[in-house]
Amino acid sequence: MRKIISGMLAGAIVSSAAVVSAAPPTTLVLNGQAGHASDSVKIKKGRALVPVREVAEGMGAVVRWDASQRTVYVSTGEPKEDEAAEGSKNESASPTMQLVINGKKVDSSVPPQIINGRAWVPARELAEGLGSGIQWNDSQRSVSITNKIVNPTAKDFRGQAMITFSYDDGLDTFYDFALPLHEKYGIPATDNVIAGKIKDGAQTMYLDADQIKEMHERGVEIGSHSYSHQDGLTTLSDEDLDFELRESKAVLERIVPKVQTIGIPFSMYDERVKAAVKKYYQAARNFEHLQNDISAVDKLWLHTAIAVTNEMTFEQIKLRIDEAVKNKQWCIIMLHGIDPDNRDLYEIKPALLEQVLAYVASLGRDKILPVNTIDGVSLAAK
Repeated sequence: MRKIISGMLAGAIVSSAAVVSAAPPTTLVLNGQAGHASDSVKIKKGRALVPVREVAEGMGAVVRWDASQRTVYVSTGEPKEDEAAEGSKNESASPTMQLVINGKKVDSSVPPQIINGRAWVPARELAEGLGSGIQWNDSQRSVSITNKIVNPTAKDFRGQAMITFSYDDGLDTFYDFALPLHEKYGIPATDNVIAGKIKDGAQTMYLDADQIKEMHERGVEIGSHSYSHQDGLTTLSDEDLDFELRESKAVLERIVPKVQTIGIPFSMYDERVKAAVKKYYQAARNFEHLQNDISAVDKLWLHTAIAVTNEMTFEQIKLRIDEAVKNKQWCIIMLHGIDPDNRDLYEIKPALLEQVLAYVASLGRDKILPVNTIDGVSLAAK
């Protein structure tokens, strides 16, 4: 897994002993779930410590304590019996506790500590070592660590801005490159799949049914992008239009339980198509360079604020996100392929996607709430 750590954590936590002693407890939030009172974050010398077993095992890792070496071993797989940190084999036990993640010794200005019989380790180093996301929320005094998509509940929406990452076509690069990044930052996504192009043994650039099913199980909303995507829906006869909408939903719902939203192919949309869409879907996303007014959203005509291409910069995307935050709007970002080569106009590099996701995560869910399409519609209707 790739490494990630938000610089906000270090800057947000006050190191003054006088201030820390007066501050309320800091809460640990693991994949969207707040910890128990005993799992509150400990602040030592301005650094956040978290209970290693609860956090690591909560993220699917394995924890082992070696008393003779005074070392905590954390592994994303089953630890080996001869596991040891690089450069520490055959060394005598350290007078201070050590943290080893996936075979690598972790250095920190604040070493691991035993507090009330439990091992506590630096939150930043633990998250970084396991390739997970970590954010500091100053208003809620919480440290949030994520390694899977966290879809919001009704209580998470309190009138703030929302953002949706909506991917078109059902390309396999989403599975390879985008999904791990969305999990790292805990940010939801919608993937609008062209049902007639689902990979079936042939080596194509599209997802296969098993990948689509797994994506759904890992928290991704599966939407429709029509059956064939050959022509704009406005050019079709009533019969062909109905087939494109109906058959796409039927094919996808043989893979996942529900398909409730659609991304309009070529963004060719009118009132006739809208009426046909309403028969099969609860929401439709079109592209018009517009933000959505949450208080008056038309769920069957959702606007896209920006369609990301490989000619765009992070600053251009950030501008639309900041606009949504300022005006408390719903910003839908349309994407296609995520590929290191980004040869096609609508392919962007994983590094740019990660930069955008990291920025959204750094803003905090109390300022802008990441949602998939159907959840955004449901929350806007509150």
